[in-house]
Amino acid sequence: MASRYTSRLITVKFVDNNSGVPDEIIAGPGPGDLTIGDTNAENAERIRVLDRGQFDGFVLGDDLEQEVSITLGVKNEALTDGSADRIRDWIMKTGNFSGASSVDPTIWSFKVVVTLNDGTTSTTMTLPNVQGSVNFTEAKEGATMVFSGTNNGTIVVA
Repeated sequence: MASRYTSRLITVKFVDNNSGVPDEIIAGPGPGDLTIGDTNAENAERIRVLDRGQFDGFVLGDDLEQEVSITLGVKNEALTDGSADRIRDWIMKTGNFSGASSVDPTIWSFKVVVTLNDGTTSTTMTLPNVQGSVNFTEAKEGATMVFSGTNNGTIVVA
């Protein structure tokens, strides 16, 4: 039976645009429910073209955007801190991450690097320009925050 990458073998990191020593934080803890939306070879819409009602090929439309979401467990610690890394501070660009370098010059956006590593094989997916927001949910099992965002740019797999 073939082995599979499971959430235990996957790390999700948020990384800023600093080319020197980047600011970064591991997205977690959480249940392991990262979702990344559809992409294709061109990372663009494929528009069907007809010639008098008959299929005549395709043209490329707008670049695709990938919806991204991940559930993050809320630790028993302050949600914001000016001297310690907090995942909410990363998403809001506050606290210890207020000086992080944005990918986009207008809004706060960052890279999401997903690493799959089973100890023998390692591969990464880098989402180059992700922006988003976070919500908060209370539950008996523990409070969570869900990061929901959108990637703009071609996903790089290495």
